[in-house]
Amino acid sequence: MKPLVNPWNPRPRRRSERGFSLIELMAAMLVLAVGLGALTPLLCTGMYADNNSANATTSTMVAEHILEQITGAQANAGGNLAGGLTDCAGTNWAITLDAANQGAGSGGTYGGNGAKVTSTGIIDWTQTYANVPAGYAMQYVACGNGSHQITYDIRWDLITLSTQARAVVISARPLASTQVGGLRFIVPVQLRSIEGLK
Repeated sequence: MKPLVNPWNPRPRRRSERGFSLIELMAAMLVLAVGLGALTPLLCTGMYADNNSANATTSTMVAEHILEQITGAQANAGGNLAGGLTDCAGTNWAITLDAANQGAGSGGTYGGNGAKVTSTGIIDWTQTYANVPAGYAMQYVACGNGSHQITYDIRWDLITLSTQARAVVISARPLASTQVGGLRFIVPVQLRSIEGLK
């Protein structure tokens, strides 16, 4: 006896030949889209953290470079550092070595000479760049890939501790206008050092 054949579908169905229906495929695509959508904020956060970390690292390196230039001179040296410092834009920045007793110079009540210092001993970033005395601040252009050079605002203050020692307070942060990816808040790097006669 022959098996019955459906006149509308002459071939009998076999379970092994059954594939995905359009509804099943759409459901699978929806699950995939939801999963990828959940990963997107993590990817964006990771990219932001990486950019933030790179800026903080470069800020620290630039501030350390200025600190090394200052501490390389005698603790009682005054005037400008010979040769200054040239950035990637070709600007030669003067580095002033004149220190003052705490509260006696341009650094405010808690500073010596240079940028204002807060009561906690760090550079006061509420002071505008234009109000920092010449030779105690620079907008240093760091080398970057292609046109992605970032400008760093660097400020310092020199406090006379004795005839043979001085304190150096220095801070750096990238300018928000040169940030790749929009305006973001970057915590300034703060470095302090005490140097004596060598």
